[in-house]
Amino acid sequence: MDGMLGRSPEFGWLVSYRGPERRRGTPDRWWRHALEEIDLGVCLVGGDGHVLYANSTARRQLDSCSPLQLTSGQLSAPEAKDQARLDGALADVQRGLRHLICLGRGSGRLSLSVLPLQEGPGRPAQALLVLGKRSLCGELPMMAFAREHQLTAAEQQVLQSLCAGLQPQEIAQRHGVAISTVRTQIASVRAKTATESIRDLVAMVAQLPPMQGVLRVCELR
Repeated sequence: MDGMLGRSPEFGWLVSYRGPERRRGTPDRWWRHALEEIDLGVCLVGGDGHVLYANSTARRQLDSCSPLQLTSGQLSAPEAKDQARLDGALADVQRGLRHLICLGRGSGRLSLSVLPLQEGPGRPAQALLVLGKRSLCGELPMMAFAREHQLTAAEQQVLQSLCAGLQPQEIAQRHGVAISTVRTQIASVRAKTATESIRDLVAMVAQLPPMQGVLRVCELR
């Protein structure tokens, strides 16, 4: 089993893992399932710059509108400056250096971490790319958070609006309710979550782990 994992071009870097699932089925398949459950874009890039693996979140995120695109197994940036940043970060991986780079501008900006994964002495390092979150909190984590803290549907809606950057007055106008109603709902959410301010509440939501809403089993076969 260890030999099979070590020969895998995609997941050889996981050879040191000793969990019980190593004894059940193919490790590559198990790790693919694990990465598909996370609503966070993850790519594994070989020493030659070729993408060895990208989970479904990354494939959706690196579309034709993104400042970083995945085409024919290669990552490329339409803007020359962005491509230079990416090339420099991938080159530094071979020196064991890690980077956080930002590509694009405005609302289309994409941040990503570039992390070295060294398989052994004398072997080119692979790069693990972790893409920045597309939003403060995904739909499923928000629903789970609301259920955990017994928020009402209206309170969850107000919380989502706060996390989107709206002020209480804007929330009231958008939903056609009195500002006093929104303030009462915010106070209730703060009480249920034991937070002292809206800032603390939003920070709490921002720290929620990313979760996929649906596991795309057909893509893993």
